[in-house]
Amino acid sequence: LASTGQHEKALQSFERSLQIQPDNAITLSRHANTLASTGQHEKALQSFERSLKIQPNDAITLCRYADTLASTGQHEKALQSFERSLQIRPNSYILFQYALTLEKFGKHQEAIDQLEVIQIDRLTLHQANVIRVNLGRLYYRMKQLEKGNEYFEAAIAHSDDKESTLLYGARSILASNPSSETAIEMLQRIAQNSPQYAQALEMLALNLNEEDYFEMVKTDTQSGLSDTEMLNRAMYHKIANEISILKGIAYRILRRSELEDPLLSDIIRDIEEVFSEVDRRRSAQKSEIEIISQNDYDSILAVISKTAHDISDFVNNQLAVIESKTRRAMQKLQSGDTPYVQFKKLLTQLELTQTALNDLKSINEGIRIKYRRFKVRKLFEKWESEPQIAQAQIVLDIQNANSEFNGDEEKIKSALNELVENSLKHNSNQQNLTIRITSQDVMNPSGIWGRSIPGEQKYLFIKFTDNGNGIPADKKDWIFQPLKTTSQEDKGSGLGLFIIRKTLTKMNGYVRETGSDGARFEIYIPYSKTEIE
Repeated sequence: LASTGQHEKALQSFERSLQIQPDNAITLSRHANTLASTGQHEKALQSFERSLKIQPNDAITLCRYADTLASTGQHEKALQSFERSLQIRPNSYILFQYALTLEKFGKHQEAIDQLEVIQIDRLTLHQANVIRVNLGRLYYRMKQLEKGNEYFEAAIAHSDDKESTLLYGARSILASNPSSETAIEMLQRIAQNSPQYAQALEMLALNLNEEDYFEMVKTDTQSGLSDTEMLNRAMYHKIANEISILKGIAYRILRRSELEDPLLSDIIRDIEEVFSEVDRRRSAQKSEIEIISQNDYDSILAVISKTAHDISDFVNNQLAVIESKTRRAMQKLQSGDTPYVQFKKLLTQLELTQTALNDLKSINEGIRIKYRRFKVRKLFEKWESEPQIAQAQIVLDIQNANSEFNGDEEKIKSALNELVENSLKHNSNQQNLTIRITSQDVMNPSGIWGRSIPGEQKYLFIKFTDNGNGIPADKKDWIFQPLKTTSQEDKGSGLGLFIIRKTLTKMNGYVRETGSDGARFEIYIPYSKTEIE
């Protein structure tokens, strides 16, 4: 019953048997093993200990007892029990289980030492390959990639199910080396008609670099001109929207001001000139983008990068001038004056605009992650104090507010803000829009960390959902590449999700969209074990 997954019935039968023969060591051991399989570790340990009092030298029971001790965090007792088990009966099964536990505790070299004692030529084909792929993974964790590749390739060569081995090998590598080219190459060797192809495709979508992801999801050539035009619009809108907010604040100050202020007039004029100059530069770049083949990824990104860099530098320089004039205007006012408060809002928006513009320069440049420690709650403070934005209500469920995370706080905030902005833009006609943001700590998340990969990795998991229009099924594959947008109108960033994916990849994180009713984005960022490099 236990071997077929009918654990409840199995436990009932074991308990009846133990009522008849309470000191049957074998029954106690199997009862304990079934309890451990169902997560009832404390009860399992009690049954194992009763069994070992009767048969203290049962190597298999000692091995399973040690494994259960490891599951409850009793590291030293677990290792002692494994060593005792090996002294009694040093077989391949116990060596393998001991190695998995050593790996779980981060003792990678010791785990390798145990596995390399096993005589592979005496095992079945499947058993030998299990040892090979585990050795491959361990060598990867030790940063000995060449040795790891030798074991993985040997496992693939000897496998009677090569595609399952390729998939497991890729998962093993990606557990410690996200976006590894070797793992990507393994996944790409899995044929489309394989039962493993769907899982391989999902892992590719999470781990491919930007160029390979573009190649995987790009569409036919007929949509090329509209794509490049949409990309140009996206860049323009990202900047234009920020400047429009600045202009709106400045005009509000003008309307509420009783006296004419030459500095205020200069600020408004400067903002208008920035707007016009960006428009002129946009038009100048348009022709350059249109003549490039939509399949020429490198050339397209080169133009995108140059445009983003040049316009961002120009606008930031002008914003510095506007900021200086704003501060001079504030010096003439009292802190309690209404215009002073509005000028302060203008300063805040200037900072936000500069941050957004700098993000644009990251499109085809190396993204620098600035690590620092912060409480997870800080990522969501903006919406805690202001849960109503435009037509949307933002509902927060922060289950790990006090967790301390070591990462780039500002870039994670920027990613979340982009998702909120996208939801507002794409559901602008919907009243009572609800955006829900959930945050929690998760261990070894499904689809991100393979279930059979030993060890534990904690992730910051942020789920973003809304009750809006959602993303059409035929557009989900390519929403994270820069040449597409789901917007039907001349709006929507088209670049934001691309930047989010690129930034999270730099943090060894992942983002995926899994919504059916409304949008649903899942973000996973690993808690750092090595802290900052």
